[in-house]
Amino acid sequence: MIDLFIFDEGGVLIRDYNVLPGAATALGMSSDELRRLLPPEMAAYSRGTIDNTEFWKRFTARTGIAPKEDYWRTLFKPTRDEPTFAIVRELAAKSRVVCGTNTIDCHHAINEELGMYEPFHVVYASHLIGFAKPDPAFWLHILDKEGISPERAFFVDDSADNVEAARNLGLVARLYTGATQLRADLLELGAQLPETR
Repeated sequence: MIDLFIFDEGGVLIRDYNVLPGAATALGMSSDELRRLLPPEMAAYSRGTIDNTEFWKRFTARTGIAPKEDYWRTLFKPTRDEPTFAIVRELAAKSRVVCGTNTIDCHHAINEELGMYEPFHVVYASHLIGFAKPDPAFWLHILDKEGISPERAFFVDDSADNVEAARNLGLVARLYTGATQLRADLLELGAQLPETR
């Protein structure tokens, strides 16, 4: 029996969240080039050990590239996947449903302002809890806070690496491919959801 449902945010409940291509274009490089330049600052940023200002300060000091604006903030314009939001709302009416997301401070604030966390009982954001997927400590933190054993927790994410990491800990994990498959997965596990909408 599943007692806790953990949902990723970007790529599951929200779309248009990836600012990297736009930031790369603004900086005059390819997405792959920018992606190679991001570590180690981005890892620290997503775990909350540095903030937005410190991220760009370190990035500029290390790369010599000074952005004209805070692209993480100005380019982040997420939109809802309404069918998936509907599933989470239905599920949350009868079950414990939380968000487990890798994010950064400015994206988290924008998501809060836009009501992107509205269906959840609690949000476990990487920059606030100090752990980021696929680090096992991310899920162990959530399970500890919720008082749930791994086999009684469901996790869904659009990242195969994150799904595999959760499965390795004993969680019932599924790869998100769309709302229709998500509903089918949840019904198969005995979730209290109507079969169709």
